[in-house]
Amino acid sequence: MQAESSVALARSTRVRVSTELGRRRERQVLVSLLPGLLVLVVLFGIPIVGLIRTSLSRWNGIGPQVFIGWSNYANLFIDPQFANALINSIVLAVLSTVGLCVVALALAVFVSSNMRGSWLYRVLWFLPAIAPPSAVAVFWSLSVQPYSGVVNATLGILGLGDDRAFLASPSTALYVVVAVAIWQGTGFAFLILLGAMEEVPVSVYEAAAIDGCSSVRRFFHITLPLIRPVLSMVILLEAIWAFNGFTLVWGMTRGGPGDSTVILPVLVYQDAFQYGNFGPAAAVSIVGGIILLVLGFTGQWLGSRRSPDQ
Repeated sequence: MQAESSVALARSTRVRVSTELGRRRERQVLVSLLPGLLVLVVLFGIPIVGLIRTSLSRWNGIGPQVFIGWSNYANLFIDPQFANALINSIVLAVLSTVGLCVVALALAVFVSSNMRGSWLYRVLWFLPAIAPPSAVAVFWSLSVQPYSGVVNATLGILGLGDDRAFLASPSTALYVVVAVAIWQGTGFAFLILLGAMEEVPVSVYEAAAIDGCSSVRRFFHITLPLIRPVLSMVILLEAIWAFNGFTLVWGMTRGGPGDSTVILPVLVYQDAFQYGNFGPAAAVSIVGGIILLVLGFTGQWLGSRRSPDQ
């Protein structure tokens, strides 16, 4: 009996010591995380609270804010300008993300095939990604000008005419912005996807080749499934960046002609700084942020799911 009580006492002592060590580690982790949490609260928490307060108020940027409740949100969802900006944002995000990911995948496959001079292509194709968006906007705005732009000059040489005002037409302006977004964003996606492809073991491709698998089937049945987490991350990032692509749109079209290229960030800028309606602008920002949060969580969920063959 005495031996059993000694064993029980030793066991309970070990449990108490283990519990105390666990609590001490938890306190240490919390203390180490505290500075980062304080920075997040100061840099993000306080501004978000202020933004929500502004979205529930009427304010022209000067003087006190007048609380009006949910009126800004109620007016937002019956405002045709908001619907137009939301549709343009979705079109820009979807078309540019799909386009640049397809091009980036093709370029990554091209370079990963051990071709000569691949290092040069890595540098050249990445250059647009490091160019300032404002400079890109100015460059392509000049390039698509009628008569004098290089795009129209090239079309004139091909006998297709050199007088097309692409950015002045509501039917083509947004698609020009999409094309420029693809041109600028492809380099980043290309390098990330290329790195993911180069991490795939060569032995997997060799085994597939021995089994008689064609290069096309290897790409769709081996490469794509293995790089899917990286591809999902690239798609998510590019979609978010395109959805928030204020600089490129504003630098090329100022939201025109008319409202044909107005996206949500442009609408926020116009409401707040051109018309002095900070309440509706804050409401648009909140709604846009919620859309991006939903997009982000959905992308993370889809990217973390395993395919049936894994």
